[in-house]
Amino acid sequence: MDERTIDDGAPVSAADALAIIEREQARTEPDIGPFFLLWGALWLVIGLGWFAAGQGVVDPRAAGIATLVAVVVGSVASTLLGRRIGRGVSGPSSRQGLMYGLCWLVALVATGAIVGGMARFGDPVSSTIAPALFVFVVGVMYTAGGVFWRSTLDFGLGVVVQVIAVLAVFVDAPWNSLLVGVLGGGALIVVGAYRSIRYRRANR
Repeated sequence: MDERTIDDGAPVSAADALAIIEREQARTEPDIGPFFLLWGALWLVIGLGWFAAGQGVVDPRAAGIATLVAVVVGSVASTLLGRRIGRGVSGPSSRQGLMYGLCWLVALVATGAIVGGMARFGDPVSSTIAPALFVFVVGVMYTAGGVFWRSTLDFGLGVVVQVIAVLAVFVDAPWNSLLVGVLGGGALIVVGAYRSIRYRRANR
C-alpha cells in the first residue's frame, strides 16, 4: 500500500493526490459509520413493517408503534454515539456540529407537521407522499451536510436518497415503503460499512 504523503516531494498524479487526501481525512475524522449502519437498519425495519401492514400481514397500528419505537431508539442511540465521538471536541467544530444537529431536528419536526396537515387529504395521498417527503428531506440534509463538511460521500448519498424519494412518489403503497426501506436503508448501510472499513484501515 502506498503510504506517501503530498509533502514527500515525489511527483504524484491527481488520482494519487486525491487518494492521499482521503486517507489523511479518514485518519483525522471520527468513525461515524455506526450512525449510518444504525439508521440504515432502522429504515429497513420501518419499510418492511409498513409493507407488511399494507399486505395485511400485521396491523397498521403495530407498524406505527414499531416506527415510533425505532425512531426513539435511533435518536437515543445517535445521541450516545455523538457524545462518545465528540468527546474532547470543542470550539468552532463543536458549534458547527451542534448547529447541524439542530438543523436535522428542525427539518424533521417541520416535515412531520406538514405530513400531519396532509392527513386531511385522505389516505391515498398521505400514504404515498408522506414517506417520500420524509426521505426527500433526509436526502437534502445529507447533501447539505456533504457541502458543509466537504464530504463527497455524504453529498453523493444525499443525491441517491433524493432520487429514491422521487421514485417512491410514483410507486403505490405499500410497495413505496418496501422501495424506501430496501433501497434507502441499503444505501445507508453500504455507506456506513464503507466508512467504518476506511476508518479502520486508515488507523491500523
